[in-house]
Order: sequence, then structure tokens, then C-alpha cells
Amino acid sequence: MSSPFLAIDLGSANIKALVAQSDPREGWEVILPASRKSRGIKEGVPNNLEEVAEDLDNLIAEIEAMLKGVVFREAIVGIGGSHLETRLSKGVAVVARPDQEIGEDDVLRANKAAEAFALPINRSLIQTALKSYVVDGLAKVKDPVGMKGLKIETECLLIDAFTPFIQSIDRLGEMINIRFNPKFILPYAGAEVALTAQDKDLGAMALDLGAGTTSFCIYENNEILDLKVFPMGGNAVTNDIAVGLKTSVDIAEKIKINEGIALKKKVLKNEDIDWSIYYETDNVGDKVTKKFLAEIIEARLSEIFDLVAKRLKEVNRFEKLPGGVVIYGGGVKMPFIADLAKERFRLPVRIAKPEIQWYQGSPDPSFIPALGLLALKAQGRKEGFLPLEKGVFGRIARFFKNVFSI
Repeated sequence: MSSPFLAIDLGSANIKALVAQSDPREGWEVILPASRKSRGIKEGVPNNLEEVAEDLDNLIAEIEAMLKGVVFREAIVGIGGSHLETRLSKGVAVVARPDQEIGEDDVLRANKAAEAFALPINRSLIQTALKSYVVDGLAKVKDPVGMKGLKIETECLLIDAFTPFIQSIDRLGEMINIRFNPKFILPYAGAEVALTAQDKDLGAMALDLGAGTTSFCIYENNEILDLKVFPMGGNAVTNDIAVGLKTSVDIAEKIKINEGIALKKKVLKNEDIDWSIYYETDNVGDKVTKKFLAEIIEARLSEIFDLVAKRLKEVNRFEKLPGGVVIYGGGVKMPFIADLAKERFRLPVRIAKPEIQWYQGSPDPSFIPALGLLALKAQGRKEGFLPLEKGVFGRIARFFKNVFSI
């Protein structure tokens, strides 16, 4: 039996981990999920390494104890946070062969030229998502190897991160004796399993509703069109409830989970809340109605969705994605959130249902980013250049190497 591999999603609310191993039928399979409430992580970025290290070390120890004899010294880790940025880049290479047939070495040189982008200070390249190739400035293709031409141009999307944050991730690994390799961008990883092949071709957005952040990845014509992370998520809803009900954040979180509804018009007439569940005192008469609670939730979620909609307008895709919006993350557990998203985006909206056997038996949308990390690992992808699909890219994938070793 092959050695299992570990994927870690450092979430603002929970650290989530999945262990998988190779499977001769499916390629890979999840053998163990694990989760632990996180401390020291804000908006998807560790800001107290000691607390994060303690929690992560304890979580991994629990996993190793359950697997009996397995010791992890390496793990796949997701990179999130609003510090992530995307940049379009192009690289050109002259075809070397006298007969002008494009070879794999020509593709590799064009790829390297595209990655030789002068990033601003304190930025590190994490992933380079291939969009397409252009032969002689005319033919836009996915796989140019074997075609005839004088020059080949790579079009790609660079995804880079704030270097000190990446260094803190590496430091975290050193503190618990785990090497984080490879590192993948979480919105990219989530979209890998949330979207179907048809979604990616037609044009769709994978939207991750997390606790500390809201992020998305847009595909069109099997290419990544855009990727963005906003520093606002479910925690902002909880904070609004705490202020509106004049209660603690802990109680507000419980109320949100148990009583929350994303659309106030879906609250039944005269529907109320049994406040005695949340408060020890009998003086609960001044507590608000369930409709008012829904108004608080809807207002904040609408603000978050409007930020995403604004970005869709900036890239000229508002109301223009035939595949619609596919939502996942812990936030989608809120009743009627898909209905609210439909109203704000004016697009079809559905909750992600990855076609992965383990997930079908344990459908927790907060684990989808970690599932994506496993999927990328199983496909043999590395940090650096990432072809969008297998198949035609298979024979050149082995040439894709890291430009930055982080």
C-alpha cells in the first residue's frame, strides 16, 4: 500500500485536514478527515504562529494516532488571504527546429519567459495558471506541440502572494517539523473540484464562503479568467449579530448556526426564537424576533455578494456566466443562501457537489478546498506552472518546474 498524503487548510474558524492514499480504481481516495477549531488565524493568514503551531501539531498527532504507525513529515498546504494577487503575463520563444515544428522545448522556453515577470518587492510567485498558447500571433491553441510556426507565445495568469506571509507558513512548518510541499492557492484548489468540466468550458464562478474570507475563481473556455479573495466572511455576520443582539460573539455564533436564515422574506409569519436556549436568565423578553435576525444576516451577506458582483462587472462577466455560480465553504450551510446569491448575481446558483466518492458520503462543503488540494497533488501538479487540464498537457507537464522555491 502506498504512503498516505496529508492536505491542510488553515481556516480562520477551523483547521481542516484530509488524508488520502492512492487507489487503483479511482486514482486516490480519502481515508480520514479531521478538523480542529483554529486560533491565531485571521482572514486566512496566521497572525499568531505559536497558537497555530500548537493547534496544528495536536491535530496531526491525533491523525497519526488514528492511522497507527504513520508519521507525516510533509503536507500539502493551501495559501489563502486577501494578499493574493493575479497578473496576466506573456512569454515568447522562437521555434528552434529548422522545419519550424514546435517542440516541447519551445513550449518550455515560452513558459519560462512568461514566468520571468518582474513582481513588486515582497511578492512571491506561487502558481502560474496556463491560459493558452498563440502560434505566430494568429492561432490560439491549447497544445501547440507538433504544429508548424516561427514563434510561440504563452498566455498565463500569475498568482502571487505577500512574501512575509509565505515565510510565516514555512516557519510554521519548521515549528512542527512538517515540510509544506507543495503549496497551492486555495481558491484555485477549491474550483478544481467544485466546478465540472462543462462549468469550466461554458464559464462559471466557484465561490468559497469562508469564515474570515470570501474568495472566487472564474473559468471560461477552460481557462482561468480571474481569481480574488476578499477579507470578509461568516465572522463578519457573527459580529453583526453580536452587536445587534448586544450579546457575546460566542452566543452570536450559536444563534447564527441554529437560527440564521439568509433571506428575511423566508421567515415564517410570527416565527420566533426560544431565547432560553442561549441565555440563562429569564429576562429574554427584550430579545429581537427571528425576522430581525434574518435582516442582520441578509444585510451583511448582501454586502459580501455585492463586492463579488462589483468584481464581476470589472471583468465584464456580471450576468454573463452560463455555468452560473457554484458555492461552497462553511457559509453555504446557511439556509436560503443560494436564493440570496441568485438575487445578487442574477445568475444560476447551486451548492457544489464534487463527484468524489468520499464527499458523496460526507457532504461537508467546508472541506472542498482541502479536497482540491488532494486532487492537485494526485494529478502530480506542483507549485509553479499548472496546466489547466490533463490529457493533451500530460506529455509536457513533466517539464513544468518551480521558478521560485518558497
